[in-house]
Amino acid sequence: MRILVTGGTGFIGSHLIRRLISEKHRVSVLSRPDSDNWRIKDISKQIQTIDYYSVDQLNNAFKKNKFDLIIHLASLYIKNTDIPGDINNLNEANIMTPSLLLQIAVNHKVAGFINTGSCFEYFPLKRPVQETDLIRPFNYYAATKIAFEQILKYFVNNKEIRGVTLKLFYPYGPRDNVKVIPLMIDSLMNNKSLTLTYGEQKLNFTFVEDIVDAYIKAADYIASARYKKYEVFNIGTDKKISVKKIGRILQKISGKRDKLSFSRPYPENEIMDLSCSYEKAERVLHWSPATDIIGGLEETYNLSLIHISEPTRLRRISYAVFC
Repeated sequence: MRILVTGGTGFIGSHLIRRLISEKHRVSVLSRPDSDNWRIKDISKQIQTIDYYSVDQLNNAFKKNKFDLIIHLASLYIKNTDIPGDINNLNEANIMTPSLLLQIAVNHKVAGFINTGSCFEYFPLKRPVQETDLIRPFNYYAATKIAFEQILKYFVNNKEIRGVTLKLFYPYGPRDNVKVIPLMIDSLMNNKSLTLTYGEQKLNFTFVEDIVDAYIKAADYIASARYKKYEVFNIGTDKKISVKKIGRILQKISGKRDKLSFSRPYPENEIMDLSCSYEKAERVLHWSPATDIIGGLEETYNLSLIHISEPTRLRRISYAVFC
């Protein structure tokens, strides 16, 4: 297939395009001219990069390339919108730009669109969250993801395009953004003390290569006769683990036990317990997570040793990109 990936220079996108290339798909990456491509620099000659300057430029790119599928991973994540301009930035990145992309895709008869959602859209329950459970956004970022999903559903129901949304539960892995696991690894690798919260949050950490598998299976599904209508799929493990336990595992892997401290109070809007049901993805997409947490953390830590400067580099990013 001829596939356009947004967010291809990001964490999950960089892993995904490597897999797509290995499976002989023709891959184009849509990015802004100022995007940092350090994650995919070594494979830049194997992909087409399309810089997004304007609507006209984007239209021309679709005219020149007969895309079969768009995989939308680009996203701006800001936890708390307390700085002037945050709302506008989130609206532009997470609603306006993908909506424009979707309209252009429809105009050029692109067959399918795979969207990326977030577990932050769900209201946390005592049991594993299912796709039919209550939607209540954790923050404004999650609200923008919900808003775009409604726009996607409109296009799927009223236009000639197929669509699904994959809602991801706590992705982690090599070349990640600024999140708790990379910060712990950075601390242990560089012998720097790091003080975290008490670490009792129990969450579903999902290895990035398992998430990539879900996108591959979703692409196959959306192009097949099995596809009937718009669908949402939870992509995550059903095994919860505390942040503190993650830290203890990483300490054991690194052989360093005195750099991580779990003593800070929790912020006001902290998710303490969130569990995922992936039954629907298993039933429809034939997907299930394959990587246990110890194996995933070992691979993440060992590959981080190879790219030891990357966590420091990532700290300079103002806004973490979820995907």
